Amino acid sequence: MKNKALFHIAIGVLISFGIAILRPQAVDSLLQSRWLGETMLSRYTDGSERENRIPEPIDLASLFPDIVIRRWNPETRKIALTFDDGPDDIYTPKILDILAEYNVRATFFLIGNSAEKYQNVVKRIWEEGHEIGNHTYHHSNLSKMMPWQILLDLKKARQVFADITGEDVLVVRPPYGALNPPAVEAIGNEGYNVFLWTVDSLDWWGLSKEEVIENVIPRVERGVIILHHSSGGPGEDLTGTINALPEIIETLQSQGYSFNTASEILEEIRMENEAKKLVYEGTLTTMKN
Repeated sequence: MKNKALFHIAIGVLISFGIAILRPQAVDSLLQSRWLGETMLSRYTDGSERENRIPEPIDLASLFPDIVIRRWNPETRKIALTFDDGPDDIYTPKILDILAEYNVRATFFLIGNSAEKYQNVVKRIWEEGHEIGNHTYHHSNLSKMMPWQILLDLKKARQVFADITGEDVLVVRPPYGALNPPAVEAIGNEGYNVFLWTVDSLDWWGLSKEEVIENVIPRVERGVIILHHSSGGPGEDLTGTINALPEIIETLQSQGYSFNTASEILEEIRMENEAKKLVYEGTLTTMKN
């Protein structure tokens, strides 16, 4: 009987390990406490952009127009420069130097644990008039996480940014652009907006200056959001972005483009929606009369 009981215990242990490996979310659902939950989050860090970028299977901006922003519709030539994966002490300061030289403001989507390491760089970003977005704490693949895990990760990063700058951060960009409808709903219900992009410089491939420029300039039109990176993963070289950025800015400025940040874009979208609502209500009133 004793051997039979030990056999059953061993089988149970093996099954539990199998579930933990194959279905980690099922285990995490039992660990809803903040401390236990945080210990699990780092597992969803999938590594470099090159290895994990996944084409978006559905148009989330169309499904969730009040939450997800991919571009906007300004009346004049306005665009947005955004930078992911920072901060660091190699590329991010060089990008800040270039933006200061051309008096351009951008939005930096920062990783929480990197922000903790390079707090002076985060302060510089904020003090020089740029905006900070939440790129998760661990550079997590949100499409693989349960809603409560997503919110826990974003909250952890949000607190880091608030501690450094004194300001709240309510714009999110998912690493790899990886999201699914449940993730969007969870994020939106917490009052966040999701900022995706329209034009990808593909600088995370370690491209040359000329290649980065070619991926950006021909694709620019009013209302686009341009994606660059201000830090790279192991072995990733962003020299192409550093060398291309001055020419990109000069070219676009010469074409009459100005540069907006995330909060400015959200405000323009809000005002546009209010104007549409007023027109709609006015039309209804006219029809009733």
